[in-house]
Amino acid sequence: MADRSFANQWRWLSWVLMALVASAALVVGASGESGPATDGERVSQLAGTIRCPQCRGQSVAESNVAIAREIRGDIRNRIAAGETDDQIRQVYIDRFGRSIVLNPDSGGFTGLVWVVPVVAAAVGAAAVGFALVRWRAEAADDDADMVTDDDRELVRVARSRRTGANG
Repeated sequence: MADRSFANQWRWLSWVLMALVASAALVVGASGESGPATDGERVSQLAGTIRCPQCRGQSVAESNVAIAREIRGDIRNRIAAGETDDQIRQVYIDRFGRSIVLNPDSGGFTGLVWVVPVVAAAVGAAAVGFALVRWRAEAADDDADMVTDDDRELVRVARSRRTGANG
């Protein structure tokens, strides 16, 4: 019985270790920046976050209409002038309204849109895990209840015969 308990503990420990390794890999992969972005990279990134005022559902980076080309050039000039990404986005928000930005705010009520599904998935996974553990324990209890005194006597006799035959 002690060997079985050790095996169960080792199984749980191996799952925990795998989860830790996977989490660490995700963190390292997600935070792997190679340093400051070049001006060209900044233009591409910013243009990808600003909606084309003329096109439907396209960013300024994806569109090739005149206004999109003009905005990309303006972004390039503002970056060369030393403006930050937030300052440049704010210029377009002031000019066209909040809907010009493709990325929603990460704070306030809009932040809940991003957080609630993750929390719900985590709670659901935990609930399923707890249910499985409980069902497993109930099944083990049911199995133990099904063993009768006659079964125990047969096991005792079999063990005594085996030890008698070996000794």
